Amino acid sequence: MLEVALVFAACGLAIYVVNRLAPGYASLALSIALVAAVAAGVAYWDPPAANPLPQRPLELRDAGSRSKTEYASSDSCLPCHPRQHASWHEGFHRTMTQVVTDETVVADFGDLTLYFDGRPYRLFRSNESFQVELSDPDMVDQALVLAQQGDIEQAQRFASTIPRVIRPIVMSTGSHHYQLYWYPSGKGRELYMLPFAYLIEEQRWVPRVSVFLTPPNMLEPRKVWNRDCLPCHATGGRPLYEPGGQGAPDTWLAEIGIACEACHGPSAEHAALNRNPFKRYSHYVGGQPDDSVTQPRSLDAMRAGEVCGQCHSLNTQYNGEDWAASFVDGTPYRPGHDLSETTYVVQSETLAKSPLMEQFVRERPGLMDEWFWRDGEIRVVGREYNGLIESPCFKGGEFSCLSCHSIHDSEPDDRLKADMRGDAACTQCHAEFGANPTAHTHHEVSSEGSRCQNCHLPHTSYGLLKASRSHRVSSPSVVVDVSVGRPNACNLCHLDRSLGWTAGYLDEWYGIGVPALDAQQRELAAMPVWLLRGDAGVRALAAWHFGWEPALEASGSDWQAPLIAPLLDDPYDAVRFIAGRSMRRLLGSNAVTYDFLDPPNRRRAAAAQLIQSWRPNSRELPPRFFATDGSPNTELIRELLAERDDRPIHLVE
Repeated sequence: MLEVALVFAACGLAIYVVNRLAPGYASLALSIALVAAVAAGVAYWDPPAANPLPQRPLELRDAGSRSKTEYASSDSCLPCHPRQHASWHEGFHRTMTQVVTDETVVADFGDLTLYFDGRPYRLFRSNESFQVELSDPDMVDQALVLAQQGDIEQAQRFASTIPRVIRPIVMSTGSHHYQLYWYPSGKGRELYMLPFAYLIEEQRWVPRVSVFLTPPNMLEPRKVWNRDCLPCHATGGRPLYEPGGQGAPDTWLAEIGIACEACHGPSAEHAALNRNPFKRYSHYVGGQPDDSVTQPRSLDAMRAGEVCGQCHSLNTQYNGEDWAASFVDGTPYRPGHDLSETTYVVQSETLAKSPLMEQFVRERPGLMDEWFWRDGEIRVVGREYNGLIESPCFKGGEFSCLSCHSIHDSEPDDRLKADMRGDAACTQCHAEFGANPTAHTHHEVSSEGSRCQNCHLPHTSYGLLKASRSHRVSSPSVVVDVSVGRPNACNLCHLDRSLGWTAGYLDEWYGIGVPALDAQQRELAAMPVWLLRGDAGVRALAAWHFGWEPALEASGSDWQAPLIAPLLDDPYDAVRFIAGRSMRRLLGSNAVTYDFLDPPNRRRAAAAQLIQSWRPNSRELPPRFFATDGSPNTELIRELLAERDDRPIHLVE
């Protein structure tokens, strides 16, 4: 603190001199002196390190500690950047991972017992902490291995001897749509995921597998935070497993959650250099760049996009050696560097760049289908960068994530810049369409059909129990979407129209030609067909659009109920959840008593009741799906259901 004392002394001398030479400015001198002194004192304040706990990854913030990091923590940003700190603090990046406290837990831990795979999990509070009583998880895994090997009798005997243990709930993931919880595995600082998720809007616990699009009865490997989540859900992490990802990890990280340095890079040097207030303000006065920290907005489009792409992409390492090293040292990428030097962003046509990814695909031939449509477009949320780099806008060299998004000048929900809502995100570059949108869109300027993103960034990605916008900028094309099995942008609004109808207008308006279509594609409304016979991912997208307000404005909301009814008994939990939510939006919460986790007989009864209670009105109904008296064509519905694509679909968000 010697430097701070010297600053105060210098300020005192300045006040004395000014008071003698120019008494009228003494108060100004005093104000400047106080600001400088406070700034110096605050800049030298080192936030205390988080209390280390043996049950969870250790948060190390001191660059001089055994961590050997160069991170300073977001607390060190606050004194000089209060506005930016506040905007980050209110967002969902910060709360992606949190230490469990009364303030961070949103779920009910009021001494209740939940069941998963027939095993009880008792959740309760004890001594101001959150706890779970469960069967020893590692012994449960051993029993499952025996069962998978076909030794059912031995597996049952082993399972009967598994003891009950009590573990603390120490960390959480998520705070926006649902929240997941982690408990110590008993090996070092390793954490296992509780097999339940808490749905925040619905205020209920559900099995974790139910909130992801996973095939029925699929046995997922146990989720381990240190391996599966640390790279993107925390800042500056090192798993510190033994080589090969084994053993008891002594995991540590610079900061829990996605903090300032996740985007601006390690900032201990920056904080130290700028503790001197005169040096700090010289940057502002002289306009000199401060190269001790990364400013994403100052980077070129490629490097700026990579700051987001380090996490918002499907990526891996180039080879097995780097992959093994990541379980020890974490990711080597730092914001502002070339992401491609250390990280392979997966694209279907460039697999040869990563022998490691090629090996994964050989071992699991359907692996790419878990993330991509057949033309290579990403189909899951959280991987928007994969879509962006396929866009002509990005390939032009001036477009990046920061063209539309900002952490500091946006709302927490979608982080769109305030001036990028509506069509502005597109017309900032395509000004020629801004003056007269209708001439290009052929829709009323006030309608959703005239919104750029509804045609060029349609909701064809899936995740978080909903449809989300694709981030590959493209134009509607019936021939492309039919060839890859992806819903067409036009029919996501016009639920009651066929692909033939869409193709006709696209040809009339934009001269792109009418592709060869079969009778079903020419005559039947496309969305009900996708809803009934698509794969599980397509059914989820279709079910969501049946409750999407712009689609209901374009297509009406008084005919969909008997068509969505079969999805109330869909094999996939997530599809049933989305269908039930759309049904309630169509008919109101009291229309049918239904729970997506009900037994099959009750689900089928709810679907039958929905069809029986539905009554048409005078609106024009989609041809062939309804008889002339307005009753649903149950024969056609059964035919489409019989053609349903039942191949296993696992979309990895």
